Amino acid sequence: METIRTFFGKSNYWWAVLALGVLVAILGFWMLFQPLEGYELIARMFGWALLITGVVEVVVSMSLEKKLQGWGWWLAGGIIDIFIGIILIANITLAYQVIPYFFAFIFLFKGIQNIIASFVIMQGNRIWWLYLLNGVLMVILSWMFFTSADNPSFIVDFLVALVFIYWGSMMAVFSFDLKPIKSKND
Repeated sequence: METIRTFFGKSNYWWAVLALGVLVAILGFWMLFQPLEGYELIARMFGWALLITGVVEVVVSMSLEKKLQGWGWWLAGGIIDIFIGIILIANITLAYQVIPYFFAFIFLFKGIQNIIASFVIMQGNRIWWLYLLNGVLMVILSWMFFTSADNPSFIVDFLVALVFIYWGSMMAVFSFDLKPIKSKND
């Protein structure tokens, strides 16, 4: 998990992650107040959100001045997000069926990853507890998606809206960890 530490204060494109986080959170609030727009719109927006997120991850991974340990994981994750985003945009039926399970697995993986990361960065980061809380909440969200995948779509619609709000908020918080730290001489 040394990878977690190597990204702190290292990217000049931290603002792209912040802007994306704000955009995703706004999208989540919009989805809360537009329940009649339906599951198809959410599925399409999810595909586009993954596509845009993938592009941002690729840009951030490639922007590091020197390739740090773990930059390849960011690049690979970005490429995978782009690929899945394109598939979901192109096939709405598949997106409709896959989204609850996709969210469940992603949040389970990311939740466990954040829980481990919180303990790794505990000594060097004053907001390590936010990563721990984020991890626990992601595992809970994962369980909610697994248990609601066969329920009426309004439950999944509501969960997806909450996920977008949560996801955007956490991306915005994380972006400040990416922001380069100015030395006293700058």
